[in-house]
Parts: sequence; C-alpha cells; structure tokens
Amino acid sequence: MGLTLLLSAYKLCRLAMSGPGVRPEGWWAEGLGPCPEASPGLAADIQAALDRALPDLHQAVSAAKRAAGPQDLQAALAEILALVEEAWLMPALGREVARGLCHAVRMEGGLDLLLALLQDPDLQTRCQAGRLLEQILVAENRDRVARVGLGAILNLAKERENAALAPFTAGILAHMFKHSEETSLRLIADGALDAVLFWCRWSDPAVLRHCAAALANCAIYGGQQSQRLMAEKRAPEWLFPLAFAKDDAWVQFQACLAVAVLAANKEIEREVERSGTLALVEPFVATLDPGHFARTLLHSADHSQGRAAGDLQGLVPLLESSRPEAQCIAAFYLCVEADIKARQRNTKIFAEIGAVQSLKRVVCYSSSGTTSALAKRALSTIGEEVPRRLPPSVPNWKPPEVQEWLQQIGFEKHRALFLERQVDGDLLLRLTEDDLVGDLGMTSSITRKRFFRELTELKTYANYSSCDRSNLADWLGAVEPKFRQYTYSLVSCGIDRNFLHRVTEQQLLEDCRIGLGFHRVRILNAAREMLHSPLPCNSTKSIAEGTDVFISYRRNTGSQLASLLKVHLQLHGFSVFLDVEKLEAGKFEDKLTQSVAGARNFLLVLSRNALDRCMGDHGGKDWVHKEIVTALNCGKNIIPVTDHFDWPDPEKVPEDMRAVLKFNGIKWSHEYQEATIEKLIRFLQGRSSRDSSAGSENSLEISPPLGQN
Repeated sequence: MGLTLLLSAYKLCRLAMSGPGVRPEGWWAEGLGPCPEASPGLAADIQAALDRALPDLHQAVSAAKRAAGPQDLQAALAEILALVEEAWLMPALGREVARGLCHAVRMEGGLDLLLALLQDPDLQTRCQAGRLLEQILVAENRDRVARVGLGAILNLAKERENAALAPFTAGILAHMFKHSEETSLRLIADGALDAVLFWCRWSDPAVLRHCAAALANCAIYGGQQSQRLMAEKRAPEWLFPLAFAKDDAWVQFQACLAVAVLAANKEIEREVERSGTLALVEPFVATLDPGHFARTLLHSADHSQGRAAGDLQGLVPLLESSRPEAQCIAAFYLCVEADIKARQRNTKIFAEIGAVQSLKRVVCYSSSGTTSALAKRALSTIGEEVPRRLPPSVPNWKPPEVQEWLQQIGFEKHRALFLERQVDGDLLLRLTEDDLVGDLGMTSSITRKRFFRELTELKTYANYSSCDRSNLADWLGAVEPKFRQYTYSLVSCGIDRNFLHRVTEQQLLEDCRIGLGFHRVRILNAAREMLHSPLPCNSTKSIAEGTDVFISYRRNTGSQLASLLKVHLQLHGFSVFLDVEKLEAGKFEDKLTQSVAGARNFLLVLSRNALDRCMGDHGGKDWVHKEIVTALNCGKNIIPVTDHFDWPDPEKVPEDMRAVLKFNGIKWSHEYQEATIEKLIRFLQGRSSRDSSAGSENSLEISPPLGQN
C-alpha cells in the first residue's frame, strides 16, 4: 500500500513536470528549490533515476520494518544507505535524486524507525541506524527529528566517550545545529555542544570533520544567543586545534569559518580574538586554491552537491561584516561553491540569495588583496561582470573616477550632470541632500536614498591617509565600523584625535553634519574615555613577552599536540605563545630571543622524530634546534612532552643542545589528557623539571585515572 501511494505521488509529479511552463512540485522535488527551472533533459534524468531507485528503496525499508533479527535489520539498513549514498554522488542531479529518496524514507516510516533504533540495545544496530540517519537529514527530515526525535539524539551525545557512536553522532549534531535557533539552543542546553567540544580533542579524522561542521553550523544558524553560549563554553579556544589540523583542509576550513562568524558578533569579538584562533583564518585561506578545493569536495558523498541556497544565504552577512577574516572566509566559500554550481549549471542561485552585489562590493572596497581576488574569481565563474577596482583614496579622486563609480553603482543617467559640475572626490564626500536636488537633478527621494546608501558605504571603506594625519578613521572604526563614514566631515573641519574631546555635540551636528544623535553621543563618549586612558606603549615588544609558556614543536609531526596543549593551558589560565607562522630567517635571532626570553616556561613538544633534523645541524639552522639552545641559554624551565618519541643517543645530539636531555619529560596520553595536563601544570607552577639523569630514562609516565584500565 505504501509503495502504491508513493509511486502514485511520484507519477503525479512527472505529469506536472511534463506540461510546458509548469515546474515540478511534491516531496521529491524539494532539492530544486522554491523556483526551480530545470531543463527538460535534466528533469528527465531525475525522473529516470527516481524510477530506478524508488522501488528498491521501498523494498529495503519494508525489509527493515519486518526484520526478524539484528542481522536482517542491519542488512536492510545497509541497502538503504547504499542507495542514498549512490544518489548523493550522482553528478549534476544528485541533490534532487538524493533528497527525493530521503523524503521517501520519511514517508515510508523509515525515519521514525531509525529514531527508535538509536535506542536499541544492540550497539551494531544503533551504529548502522545512526550512519543512515546522518545521510538523510535534509530539511524536512530535520524538521521531523526536531519535533519527535531530538531526545534520542541527545541521549547519544551523552555517551560521548563511546568511540563507535561518536562519528555519526557528531555528524547528526552537525545537521541539527543548522535546523533553527530554537533547536540549537535546546541542543546546547542539553549538553550537545559540550559533547562536540569534548570530541575536539580526539584524533579521529571523521569525528573532527563533524565537530568542525557542527561548530560552524551552530555559529552560523544558531543566532546570537547560541554564539554567546559558544563563547562562554570556550568554543573559540577549542576551534584552535581544528583550525591548526594540517592533515585535513576541510576541518581547518570549517573551524576558520566558525571562528570568523563568532568574531563578527561584536558582543563576543574580544573573547574570540583572545583565543588566538582568529589569526589563523587569513593565512590559511591564502594557501588554498578554490578550484582544487571544489574538486576534492566533488568526490565526497557529504559535499559533492555543494550547499543549498539556505545554507549559502548565511554567508552573505559575512561579506558585509567589518571583520576582514569573515569577509575572507566567506569570499573563499562562495568561490568554491561557484565552481561547484557552475558544473551543475545552477549559478542563478547566487543572485537569488543576494551574493552577487555583496561580492561586487568586496571587489571594490576590500583592503585585502586575497579577499578581493577571491570575490573577482567567484563573479567571473558565475558569469557576472567584475567591477574595476577604483583607487581607495577617494578624497584624491578626479571627475573620471567619480564617473566610473557612478556607473558601478547603477547611476549612469546622472553621470552627465556630475561631469558638467566637475564633481571630484572632495566634492563627492561633501554632497548634501540640497546639492543632489538643486545641482544634480535627483528629484526622487527614493533615488537620493539609494545614492546616499552607496555613498555611505564608499565613505566607510575609503582610505583617508592623504588627509587624516592622526589616523582618525581607524579610531572611529574601532568605536563602531560604520563611524568611519564621518572621517572626512571631521577632518575637513580641522578635527583630529587629539582635539575631538573638546568638540561639542552641537558642533558635530551643525559643522560636521553628523545627523544621528546617538552616533554623536557615542563618538564624544569614546573621545573622552580615550583622554583618560593610558597611552599605548610604543616599544616594540615581542608577542610572547610576559607569557607563561612558550611552546616549541616540530610542525610536520607535532602541530596537533602543540595546539591541544595550548588550549588546555589557556583553559587553566596560562598565557601561551605558539608560533603559528615561522618568523622570517633574517629576523629570527632578535624575535626568537625576545619570545623565548619573555616566557617563563619552555614547553618542548617531542613528537615522532622531532629531533632528527637537529642531528648534524652544527650550523644551528634548524628552528627547533635554535629554540632549544635559546631556552637553555636563557635558563628557562624546560618541560619536554613526549608523544611516540624515542630519545636519541646523547652523543649524536649537538653539544649546544645536549643539556635538554637532562630534563624530565612528561609522556603525553591522548586517552587521559586531563591527567597529563594536571601533571604538566605542577611543573609549570614552580617545580623545576631539571634532573641529573637522561630524559630517556626519567620520563614521567601517566597512570590511568582511578577506575579505568
């Protein structure tokens, strides 16, 4: 009976699609979006694929329902999973076909069956059900889970130490965090975010991928309240090891996306900056090629179809953000999606979500060459006109630059009067409502509003260095990014940072034409606070000066452990310096001496083969070798942390660093991280790790916590 109804509904969809000008509707067509315009050939391919798959899917769901035992049940679930995964991987039409199958599973009662099986006493059955559920969580299925099955998901999250359950549980949570703000808040309240952050310390690639996606989705779709809770639970810190995961660019990308979204929330911006994770975003994006990244996703069942319109919509506000990291990661993501959507002949999606104009603004105004280049590439890929980037020094524009800007913002018909009046950059920045009406012929109030909206944006992103000697623009931007628009009005009145606190609110209104009273009050309050704040120190101090711990590590084998140690120590209140981008060789000596000498402890991460490059390095060119020698010469408290490390023969170690073998080492235990950190903290809190014996014989072993084997 279920198959008959299902196929009948499907045939009706086919009949509807066959008429001229009529678009498909029904449960299976959700993947086409609200206004699909599939070509007749593509629609026929979708129909043929569903014709082949739906009967087999129905048979497998029916078999799962009537299974007599665990083996039959698991075999039926495996067959459904194979059908769905095969559909997701189909080129061009995979999203539509896969979503049709996902809806069919729900309509046949398979989704409710899976939710029930998540509580089955048989672990293998629960795992099989969880893997399938993760693959079918399209929007309508997420709705169903949010209504009737969230408890089953949360029960799985409570078993966070179960290695068999963790991979698909994290994947399910990644889907559910983008369901709605209400769902995200409920998940966080009931411990789901705690579970995800717990898994961030694991090394399982599948778990880390899902954790990174879950945190990105929670940040993007969970709303500001969820973002505040993420900050309270120290999610920005735990994103650091994910963003530092050199073995998986997708994990790094999702982690960078998550932290950039969090930083765009002004309420928690400072907390996010303190985590150190934000500094990884732009250097990471600069190393990637969007085309190559897109090709790697096309071979993955999870990402082969790219993102739907609703998912991509969440990136547009990042392009409009004042945070350069947010703009950079969003431009890259849209560039990748442009490549995927071009292959699918679905580039219209970018205009539908409002991304085209935002990308054009990034091209015109972004101060980052990387971000601007990514936006240009995205526009070119989707067949949109790429605007020419105008000089950012707007006060110095001549009339030709003003003419080109008017064309870019869609005011071509007004160019003649602007040219006749010889409007240059200086006059453009001073234009008033009366000027537009009386001299430039803008009689429509709506047209003037549109013009001032574009002019405000130009003022906000302009470079005023030619006339702003006290860097008033950046100070205004620090108070509130959109306050940069007032720079030229203030500077033209002879106001600089040192004089601003003497200005009255009336003068800001009448002389500087700052019309919004709230803006005037905020600017004056900030100016008076600046007057009573201590002046910033101009000395060139090392980043690490005054920090508790300097972490030295071998990049190719020790980066994950180094990043984990950084997070653990920060969460225990220690300030930590971790060199994420190695210093230029010419600047090494001074910078290294300052950073190592300024830290009270020197944590040496000895991962597999960490000291191999030091052997025979008599010229002292190896980075780790230099850092160790500097720490020894400065008398630092050196604490080696070993992970699958074999101590070398002392005779083969360069003499200038041989003394490091005399320090006790702490053996890292990934399973018992808290116990390892507790012992490390005892060393940091004043106990010297120096010993008269070789470290290879005196490494401090970590015993399992009581009650664990």
